[in-house]
Amino acid sequence: MKKATLKDIAEYFGVSISTVSRALSGKPGVSSELREKILEKAREIGYTPNLMALGLKKGNTRTVGVLIPELSANFFADIVSSIEKSLFHLGYRLILCSTDDDPVKEREHLQLLLDQKVEGILSAPVNVKENKDIYNSIINHFKIPVVFFDRLVEGVDSDFVISDNREGMEILVNYLVKHGHKKIGLIHPLRGSFTGEERLKGFLLFKDSIEIREEWIRDGRSSEQGGYESFLRIMTSQERPTAIVIGNNLMTLGVLKAAKELNIKIPEDISLVSFDDAYWNEIFDPPITCVRQDPQQIGLIAATILLDRMKNRKKPSPHMQVVLKVKFVERSSVRTIKTLKDFS
Repeated sequence: MKKATLKDIAEYFGVSISTVSRALSGKPGVSSELREKILEKAREIGYTPNLMALGLKKGNTRTVGVLIPELSANFFADIVSSIEKSLFHLGYRLILCSTDDDPVKEREHLQLLLDQKVEGILSAPVNVKENKDIYNSIINHFKIPVVFFDRLVEGVDSDFVISDNREGMEILVNYLVKHGHKKIGLIHPLRGSFTGEERLKGFLLFKDSIEIREEWIRDGRSSEQGGYESFLRIMTSQERPTAIVIGNNLMTLGVLKAAKELNIKIPEDISLVSFDDAYWNEIFDPPITCVRQDPQQIGLIAATILLDRMKNRKKPSPHMQVVLKVKFVERSSVRTIKTLKDFS
C-alpha cells in the first residue's frame, strides 16, 4: 500500500504542498476552514509526517547513536536497555550499531551515524588506539558529544563511564592467594580493547607474588568461543595452574562448557573466578565467585551525561570521568589449598 504524502493532499484540494505543510504544522497563512479540511483529509488517508526529514530540516533529529562490540552479551544488552529507558521518555530514539570488535566496521558505523545526523553518540569503542581521528573529528569538528562507556580510546578527550578494572583484578587475585593459590592463570578480554589491556595489567601487577607462566595467560577474545578454546589450551599445558581468573562473563560461559566436556571438576580440579557476573554464574554447580559490575548504572550515568552535553552544547564544562566500584560476590568455585604451615 502506497504511503500517503503531502503531495496527495495538495492535489486533492488544488493547493500547493507548502500550503498543506503550513496547515498541518499550525503555521499562519491558511484559513481556519481550509486548515480543518486539510487536517480531516490527512486523518482520512492516514498521512503521518516523516519525523526524520522534519528533524533534518530543523537540525534536531532526536536520535542517539549507540555502538557496542556485539549483541549477544547480556552485559551490553543491560547497558543498552538502561540507555533506552533513560532516553525514550525524553523523546530520543536509538540507532544501535554492533562493531563485532572490528575497527573498520566501527569506522563505517560512525560515518553512518554522522550521515543520520545523530545528536550524540554513546560508544564502547573497539580498541584503545584505533579510530582516534574520527572520534576527535566528531567531537571537535562536527560538535557532536561522545560519551564512552566500559571502554576508552586513548587521546580522545571525552566523557566516560567505566568500572574499576584494576581494583576488580586485585580483588580476585588476592582472594585466590588468600585461599592458598600461587599458580594462577588468566583468560583476558580481547587484546587492544581497553578492558583487555586494563585487566591484563591488573593481573600482571602480581607477577612478583604469584607464579605466572606464559602458557597460562590466554587471549579469550572477549567471546564464549575464545574462553572455551583458551581453557582447553591452558588445561593441556605440561603443568596446570591451580586457579584461573576469567576476564568477562561470556568467556566464563565458554570455560564452563569446556570444563564439562573435559569432565574437569570445579573447584576440585581447578578453581575459577570471573570478572563480571551473569545468571549462569549462579545456576552452575558450583556457582562461580566473581566481581560484579553494574551495567544498568553504567547505562544510566552515560545517558545522563550525554543528555547534559546535548542540552548545553554552547556551555563547555570539564569532562565527566566516572569510575564505578565493582562488588565482590563469593560463591563456591574456589577450593582452599593447604600448605605445610597450615598443618604446623
